[in-house]
Amino acid sequence: MYEGMDDRGFPIQWEQPPKRIVSLVPSLSETLVDLGVEDAIVGVTRFCNRPDHLRREKTRVGGTKGVKVDVIMGLRPDLVVANLEENEAQDIMALEIAGVPCWVCDVRTVERAFRLLSDLGALVGEANRGELLEKEVRLSWTEGRDAFAPGQGKKAAYAVWRNPWMWAGSDAYIQSVLRWWGWSPWPEERRYPERLMEDVVGAGVDEVLLASEPFPFKEAHFEECGGLAARIVDGEAFSWYGSRMRHVPQQMASWPASGTD
Repeated sequence: MYEGMDDRGFPIQWEQPPKRIVSLVPSLSETLVDLGVEDAIVGVTRFCNRPDHLRREKTRVGGTKGVKVDVIMGLRPDLVVANLEENEAQDIMALEIAGVPCWVCDVRTVERAFRLLSDLGALVGEANRGELLEKEVRLSWTEGRDAFAPGQGKKAAYAVWRNPWMWAGSDAYIQSVLRWWGWSPWPEERRYPERLMEDVVGAGVDEVLLASEPFPFKEAHFEECGGLAARIVDGEAFSWYGSRMRHVPQQMASWPASGTD
């Protein structure tokens, strides 16, 4: 028996663990696999690339935006896992109106990301695995932060898009990750504000972090950074919550990556 709530405060419960799960978030899809419930996954998005075979072996239900509700309904899921930011509210509403249980997370801080591992484990009937995964990740991140802080107090702007330039804002999970690993992130606006590179330079930013996703930044874009130090960073390390977090401390330990500085 499970009784709980998602991050919207919506209740969800079951007598038996879900057997037909649709995941609308790449990082959650990977986490479900690592929790041992891959066989229960019946649908994923085309962006669910870890592990890559999911996209070949499971039914694709579209992208994270504009999912194919009719395809999902045809899969007869007993659980859909989604994210408040990555997925569209009207799609979730349509599924819930049709009677499909939806669990929607809202991950904006590292602390919430830690707890999500236990929460998701309990949700799918793998509470022990979830708790162990949370303990593992929490410990490795805490020890890593205490041992090395690659940000070294630098003021950093994290770019998620180009044309227009868009940046991870103060309430984004990305900024929480940056703060955890020693950066002082800019800007202070919420969400993903559009700001010109001239604004970045004028704000006294020390370095520009160009994410590998969702926009595929390359070293060729360094010359557009107003003379600031710039580097390409692994977008998954900074934006993927879930079991992908296990890989982050090792990446931070080997910092710095190549950059203009």
